[in-house]
Amino acid sequence: MKKKRTNNLFYIIIFIQGLVFAGLFSVAHPAKDFSELENRTLTKLPSFSLEKVFDGTFQDQMENALKDQSALKTPAAKLSALFDLITWRYDKNGTYFTSDGNYVEKETDDDYTDRRLSMNLRIIVRFAEESGKPVDLCLIPPKGAAEPSELPSYAPYLDDMKLREKIFKETKENDSVDLVPMENLLSADKERYFKTDHHYNTYGAYLSAKDYLSFIGYPTASIDIYRLSTVDDDFHGTLFRKAPLFDNSYDHMIIPSNLPPVKVRYSYGTDGRLDQTEESDSLYEAGYMFTEDKYSVYMGGNHGLAVIDNQKKNSGPVLFMIKDSFANSAVPYLIRSYKRIVMVDLRYFGGSVTDLVKKYDPDRTVIWYESLNFAQESRFSMLIR
Repeated sequence: MKKKRTNNLFYIIIFIQGLVFAGLFSVAHPAKDFSELENRTLTKLPSFSLEKVFDGTFQDQMENALKDQSALKTPAAKLSALFDLITWRYDKNGTYFTSDGNYVEKETDDDYTDRRLSMNLRIIVRFAEESGKPVDLCLIPPKGAAEPSELPSYAPYLDDMKLREKIFKETKENDSVDLVPMENLLSADKERYFKTDHHYNTYGAYLSAKDYLSFIGYPTASIDIYRLSTVDDDFHGTLFRKAPLFDNSYDHMIIPSNLPPVKVRYSYGTDGRLDQTEESDSLYEAGYMFTEDKYSVYMGGNHGLAVIDNQKKNSGPVLFMIKDSFANSAVPYLIRSYKRIVMVDLRYFGGSVTDLVKKYDPDRTVIWYESLNFAQESRFSMLIR
């Protein structure tokens, strides 16, 4: 019995020494301001004061700083993902990953309720009736549903077709709301989604725009017309940061270079109050190429309100979009067909959508969401306030 206690004490001492070494190693290296892996600002070691000690802020900041500034944090995350891979566990932090370096966000049928879905559809039908404008539902299938071959074997995943059937069933009797078939996006034999991010890539964005324009009877252009060019070939998306295993798994950021001239007015602010505005003459913000948030190259990310004017059209149809981030990369393939596109992101907008519809008098409204995001959305009530 005495020998067993001695052995336990030995391992405890070794473990404590390891923790001390890791802590000293963490504070000895220069502090970092930003984690490229996590795409966030890091907590630094706090300055000492008795006031901070007594109110507890010093201890809290020290704990967070030691976690953030640990030099072992990134290697530990990669090692953890490696252990998951070699033990056939392909699900980490809500992300599936496969041995060939493909990542898929984990989405299942349990992630939404029929009650929320039905409520959202009733609100949208009412919005369409009150606005007097037709509403189209352009719902983007998630990567695992559109490209099931990228999923690990037997991985549970969202039945997107079943979700779309529910939506079609509840809206088919209403002439003011239509579900857009995503035939080109679903049937294409080329890669349509990023390998390391949950968004579709440039080709997928083009196909979704083509599906929508074809559905409403507008002409579509060949993708060759847009003269695509690669602006970055080492893009790591948000899913990679959740399981950072494959350092050689990169995506390419490709954007169209042949677009009509535009004027974009962004409105944004805190708590939905759009008290700040900016203007741009491009649908792309190149500065994001030098950050980890490279998807925000498209329109500088998400804004409460964005109004895009096609400078080549003196007249023409106006499109009103209620959207999530999937719309940002599809707009370049839509703007040729419109004089103006008004984009509202309910996550950052606190005003009256009804007033905006009256102000801009669109020809029609499109709700452009990833399908599970649509089923989960809790802000659609803003459409009828």
